Amino acid sequence: MIVAIVQARMSSSRLPGKVMKDLMGKPMMIQQLNRLSRMKGVNKLVVATSVDASDDPVEEVCHQHGFGCYRGSLDDVLDRYYQTAKSFGADHVVRLTADCPLTDPELIDQLIEFYFQGGYEYASNNFVPTLPDGLDGEVFSFEVLEEAWKEATLPSEREHVTPFIRNNPSRYRIGSFTSDHNLSYLRWTVDEPEDFELVQKIYATLFPKDPDFSTAQILELTEEIPQLQIMNLQYARGEGLERSKKKDEFHTRYAKSEQLYERALSVIPLGSQTFSKSRTQFPLGVTPLFVEKAKGSKVWDADGHEYIDFTNSLGAINLGYNDPDVMAAVKEQMEQGTIFSLSHPIEITVAEKLTEIIPCAEMVRFGKNGSDATTGAIRLARAYTGRDHILTCGYHGWHDWYIGTTPRNMGVPESTSQLSHPFSYNDIDSLRQRFEEHPNQVAAVIMEPMARDYPQDGFLQAVKEVAHANGALLIFDEMIMGFRHAVAGGQELFQVTPDLATFGKGIANGYPLSVICGKAEIMKLLEEIFFSFTFGGETLSLAASLATIEKIQSEPVLDHILQKGQRIIDGVNGLIEKHSLQEVLSIPGHPAWTFLQFKDCGPTSSSDLISLFMQEASLRNIMTRGVHTPSYAHTDADIDQLLEVYDEVFPIIAQAVHNGPLRNYLYAKPIEPLFKVR
Repeated sequence: MIVAIVQARMSSSRLPGKVMKDLMGKPMMIQQLNRLSRMKGVNKLVVATSVDASDDPVEEVCHQHGFGCYRGSLDDVLDRYYQTAKSFGADHVVRLTADCPLTDPELIDQLIEFYFQGGYEYASNNFVPTLPDGLDGEVFSFEVLEEAWKEATLPSEREHVTPFIRNNPSRYRIGSFTSDHNLSYLRWTVDEPEDFELVQKIYATLFPKDPDFSTAQILELTEEIPQLQIMNLQYARGEGLERSKKKDEFHTRYAKSEQLYERALSVIPLGSQTFSKSRTQFPLGVTPLFVEKAKGSKVWDADGHEYIDFTNSLGAINLGYNDPDVMAAVKEQMEQGTIFSLSHPIEITVAEKLTEIIPCAEMVRFGKNGSDATTGAIRLARAYTGRDHILTCGYHGWHDWYIGTTPRNMGVPESTSQLSHPFSYNDIDSLRQRFEEHPNQVAAVIMEPMARDYPQDGFLQAVKEVAHANGALLIFDEMIMGFRHAVAGGQELFQVTPDLATFGKGIANGYPLSVICGKAEIMKLLEEIFFSFTFGGETLSLAASLATIEKIQSEPVLDHILQKGQRIIDGVNGLIEKHSLQEVLSIPGHPAWTFLQFKDCGPTSSSDLISLFMQEASLRNIMTRGVHTPSYAHTDADIDQLLEVYDEVFPIIAQAVHNGPLRNYLYAKPIEPLFKVR
């Protein structure tokens, strides 16, 4: 049984929907299938498309015109081909693609005859290109296809079906069918708008006179109209395969990371415990997804590559990974125990320390995650004021009261979402408007004192005054700023003291600890409010916190962070000017926490550019999503290396923006933002 399988999909990256483009009153794919129907050496002619909803029209039009259709994997085309061949009982397979509407059935028959007469296991007319690009065909046995299906691992092998076979000439009997005349300079495939324009012209001239027009007739026409020979020659032959080979390089670099990711998917939703560490934020296939160890300013991924890390565990590391003083304190406490049946004195010691250094802190309670602390603070504010509504500005964690205000609100009751309302940073009128919309109903205003932008015109003081004037508490979410921008975060930096504050991340240099602190008259309500954790007094994190705070107080930790951060700002601004990227890129933020802020540029979105940036930075052993959270462990040499890498990466960004398209530069699907809160 000889089965010709034509692969087709709607989601072409270069010319989406090309297979369904109208060509003389019919979809281009159908015109090609009608030509292929004249093949004499084939028993069945079928289409292999994907199960993706975008390919529903492909199946529908196949059925309308009487052609068989099998649906399989979108990305693993080798699997799709194998399953199609198996489904239709193929002993031998003819591989064709639905973007070649000038395919010559006689040439395919000649290739099939060549395959059988030579006793080959694989034969192709493009192994050594002599025919126009677009008359390609391959013939191979089902047994060879099955072996490739079982053993091929590289992206190019899975996406383009036959590279595994072609790359093993010592294993398989391979035949190369060539033409007596070299016409490989001609391009008759359809991947770009100019390609389709050429095909339209050829069909418009030849099809009305002879729907079965031959290759010879096309050649005669191109001799008469030489423009037809050159109108699309700016595009390289085999661009898709070359792109896949580039993916192979990334696949090899991140092979173990990708294996771990596949394992993780079977037991962990999303493959990660944290959205910000998952494929949603790291483009799959061109960046690492797993880290195995860290020391100082460096991390090592699962494949053994060393990176200078400027992400620093989402800002939780401020001294550096495995800081010796913190590790010594943790080891000492570990000898005494981690958790007990009663409270441990270190809880008092750390609480006392925090009340000494944080302006608003008269009393303290501990949690493990930032969301624990912010949610506890909200419950506390509601209890203290007897009100339910909350006004938010920034990011405050995963719990219902906050996440219900974002697009990631699945599972949050609408009644809960309706109690929280965002307002805009540096826009005091937006805050006043929220109070007017919910008079005498707002329990608290919770906000990050600063994210990307500095407060303007006394904004934080004005927020405090408006909140208090309306009977609401002011809560500062100091998760990022605390023990990084200043010891006590934004309230120290900007001299505005809130009623309550929450801390986490850098408070223990990466150990799980968060804090609610504030005025005693408010905090005492936690004697009645149920805010309780089995691990709330876990001693290793408290020991780490005490060591971290003491080191920040005794050594120039924060000055070091600010100095390194300012070097990044100055260096990046210089590179933006050097590479003329002012309309594309900026670097807002405080030196302790800065962002590469990409802008949408025509068809290229900011997420596209961030993805490309991460691909190229990771390849050069810099770990960052464009966020810089320097630590005490970062050296001048680390900053020099960062800026040298950016000097290499920024021109690539400029080329993608100005020359495009993005697919020529990015070898993965772009990331999609979770939601924008800053």
